[in-house]
Order: sequence, then structure tokens, then C-alpha cells
Amino acid sequence: MKVVKGNGKRVIAVFEDPNCGYCKRFDKTLQEVDNITVYTFLYNILSEDSVTKARDIWCSADRNKAWDDWMLKGKVASTAAANCTTPHEKVLELGRRLKVTGTPTIFFTDGTRIPGAIDAQGLEAKLATLK
Repeated sequence: MKVVKGNGKRVIAVFEDPNCGYCKRFDKTLQEVDNITVYTFLYNILSEDSVTKARDIWCSADRNKAWDDWMLKGKVASTAAANCTTPHEKVLELGRRLKVTGTPTIFFTDGTRIPGAIDAQGLEAKLATLK
């Protein structure tokens, strides 16, 4: 999923699980950050329920809104149609190749990563070091 805020010139990629409390905290932090593009990879590793929640979110008419509704407000997405497919297996494989072992894991354009939630001040400081 892709969200652009402001001019979107600062870019991060984040592996998140819909059942991850630290991910929910990080998503609240992202509300305080502007001029950023966020690529979210639904990395369903915490429970089988994660796969179901992510599928319902992915298959929503507006998956970014469904994701924010769940992560920020606890609003459950509508049940996905039976014929809806998701990139679940591809994202799992990508995460394994990148050695992502927990959520959230934040990747930056210089190839560095931060495992776990980071506050807005820490995120801004890291983004300021990137060219």
C-alpha cells in the first residue's frame, strides 16, 4: 500500500502486522509527519487472525482508509469477498529475504532499517540524515 503526504519526497517502507501494537503506535506517529511517502507491506506473522484482517483490509475498496481505520481507530474492515486475492505469500517471501523478524520494521532509502516503533522526533532526525 502507498500513502503520500505533502510533497512525499521523503520515502520509507514499513513491514507491519495488523495485530501489532507497536505498529499501531508507529502509525499514530506517522500522523505527525509530513512530506513523506509510506509504502506499507502487510507482513502477517503474529497470528492466523493477522492474515484474515490483512485480507479484509487489502480487499477493501479503499485499502489505505481501511488500514488507518483499523490501526488508528480499531474499526474492523468488512469481510472480503471469497474471490479476492492478496500478495500475502509474496510479502512473506520478501520479508524473509530481507530478514524481517518483527513488526514494525522501517526501511529507509539509504538501505538502513529501524526495527520497532520510533517516535516522530526520532523519525524526523533519521530522515534528515538522508540525501
